[in-house]
Amino acid sequence: MNRDAIPVRPDIRCDVLVVGGGAAGFGAAVAAGRAGLQTVLAEAGPKIGGVMSFCPGMPWGGGYPCGEIIGGLIAELTDRLAAQSPPAAETRPCALANFGPEIVYDPDLAQIAMFEMLEEAGVRIHLNTTVTAPRMAGARIESLRLNDRHGAAVVRPAIVLDCSGDGDISAQAGVPYEVGDASGRMMGVTLSFLLVNAPWDTVFAEGDPYFTRHAERGVAAGRLHPDLSRIYLMKGFHRDTVFCNSVVIRGVDGTQPAEIARATQEGRKRCRALVAFLRDEVPGFANAWMTNLGPTVGVRETRKLHGQHRLTGAEVRAAKRFADGIVACANPIDDVMRGDGAMTHDAAVAEATWYTLPFQTTL
Repeated sequence: MNRDAIPVRPDIRCDVLVVGGGAAGFGAAVAAGRAGLQTVLAEAGPKIGGVMSFCPGMPWGGGYPCGEIIGGLIAELTDRLAAQSPPAAETRPCALANFGPEIVYDPDLAQIAMFEMLEEAGVRIHLNTTVTAPRMAGARIESLRLNDRHGAAVVRPAIVLDCSGDGDISAQAGVPYEVGDASGRMMGVTLSFLLVNAPWDTVFAEGDPYFTRHAERGVAAGRLHPDLSRIYLMKGFHRDTVFCNSVVIRGVDGTQPAEIARATQEGRKRCRALVAFLRDEVPGFANAWMTNLGPTVGVRETRKLHGQHRLTGAEVRAAKRFADGIVACANPIDDVMRGDGAMTHDAAVAEATWYTLPFQTTL
């Protein structure tokens, strides 16, 4: 007998397979499990939470259109964290124009709470697991391959929810999509980090969320990349910690692993240079150090899958509220360093109004 032979694994059957454990996948899996459906969640990384895992310290934004919480699982998760002693989450105003309040939280305690919610819902969680090779039966997915360190297993779900960042399974299954804008240009990717031991009273004394005066000086001196002419720094959850989400790398195709690896290493170099500049030149950072450097860049945009309804800019600007709206939103529309463009976050709707995202955009 060959002891190294990989044993044949039995097929996995379930009502719902959720591909991707980011915010969307977490919410979908919890909801499906609570509905009594046999649910499997497959996440390619070692954690759930998506952006929260890649960018530890990133606030949860967009949850307070017109200053009122949208409710649902984000409210439940926030309440669960806020009820801990000491509280592990709170709501704060955003320092940028056009954005509503944000939820800041302890990312490690948030991980524990999210895993608990999945377990309580009866969801079977597969970490460090990729999903590939959808096999079609007409217009529906009949089976897929679940791949981990022990090899591949066949999973046969009744329903597949593709909550991955890139929509790989949907694309392989034949769902039409676009990549980037009309010219195929995608928004820049970002590598984030946290600074510890940076006294807030000193760091934020000038009141400029972009630290423009310092950033322009750093670029002029050749110490900072030209794309760092504005450095957006925000208060972390814990006192005297500062979160940075400003190191943007342009021209990266987020569907290509080699490009992600290249961008991540370039981002690390720029983060190192930025921290050195902050320590040398910006009040409050002299004794700070970097931690929670993202394991890889955060990708804002790749495939745009064609749903049964495709939301338009005109519908957003008109603050349209759809009969099948599943979430309310009032945040601006980000456009971050696409091609040679700048970073913009202009208001999408008039103040004190909001629009909804229709359920048919997800089908």
